[in-house]
Amino acid sequence: MATFKQYTKKDGSTAWQYQTYLGIDEKTGKRKATTHRGFKTKKEAQINLNLYLADYERGMLAKSPQIKFTELYELFLESYKLQVKLSTLANTKRAVKNYILPKLGEYYVDQISVVQCQKIVNEWHSKYKSFKYLRAITSRVLKFAMHMELIKTNPMQNTLLPKKISTEKKDNFYDKEQLQNFFECVNDYLTRPIKTDMKMLTFFRILAFTGMRKSEVLALQWVDFNQFTNELTINKTVATDENYDVIIQTPKTENSNRIISLDVETAKILRVWRKQQMETMLMFGFNTNNPKQYILTNQKNTPLYPTQVNRWLVTILKNYDLPKITLHGFRHTHATLLLESGASIKEVQERLGHDNVSTTMNIYAHVIESRREESGNKFAKYVNF
Repeated sequence: MATFKQYTKKDGSTAWQYQTYLGIDEKTGKRKATTHRGFKTKKEAQINLNLYLADYERGMLAKSPQIKFTELYELFLESYKLQVKLSTLANTKRAVKNYILPKLGEYYVDQISVVQCQKIVNEWHSKYKSFKYLRAITSRVLKFAMHMELIKTNPMQNTLLPKKISTEKKDNFYDKEQLQNFFECVNDYLTRPIKTDMKMLTFFRILAFTGMRKSEVLALQWVDFNQFTNELTINKTVATDENYDVIIQTPKTENSNRIISLDVETAKILRVWRKQQMETMLMFGFNTNNPKQYILTNQKNTPLYPTQVNRWLVTILKNYDLPKITLHGFRHTHATLLLESGASIKEVQERLGHDNVSTTMNIYAHVIESRREESGNKFAKYVNF
């Protein structure tokens, strides 16, 4: 026996639900019933009821106890935390807590529908840049439910991913003149009446002249700097855990482990900074004459917090009214100027630590295309007939 009812949702729209009697639970002796919601029409609810009862009669639902999404997520975490880095786990937990559980936490997993998921994805798409990431996490949790035989299909996986409307956006990199101007501004800032040390200059110089990721630069130790060959060894990154504490972990990918060469000026800046660091930190009671000493540290002689260097960038951009760029934009700047200088795609790939050449080509297609257009003229000019 089933009852159908139309109800009003929080957004003011209406939907249909049904409740059906499933008999007496042999273990508890209590009546068993189930309620399913979120149907556009009564007919849609009736069709779903018939399919549900058919599966129930065949025993296909007998081993699928009802469990809420929030309970499923806790089970999922037990295995997920053994598969990913601490920083990835932290990012996932924040995303689920802030965006996913408020939408799905109190729903029973077997009652979550594709329609419901699609509406959630559409809302995320309209509000957040990371809507694809939120959809992917939710889908992964529901895929776990399938492995646990709690549901037969993944409703989030069946949603359509909306496309972001393309808007005009400035390139997130500097050309040669802009980069030169940026460092002139940094040097000017460091020589103002309230002088500061070379820590800021050292960070930006490494970032722009190596193509390293911010997290890789912040994890560098002096042992990673070969003063005889002017090379840097990259084998770790800085990240934050779920408590926002700084942690050191392995690089993003296997190919991120690499050794890269430094230009003479960058190597010189590092040597000058090391001497200055020793003098500065000695005033705070720290002896930094240790190979495992981190190159960039705070006053407690621990690795810089990632947001600190973000504030440095904002300070320079605002004080000198420079074109806006992100810290990751310096990585793009390095790769772009490398390609424009004549470096091969393979050389850029290895320097940046990309897993394969196709990744490099996809990111820097704009530079590759411009070089392709010039190649014909270069050949004709060279052969000269």
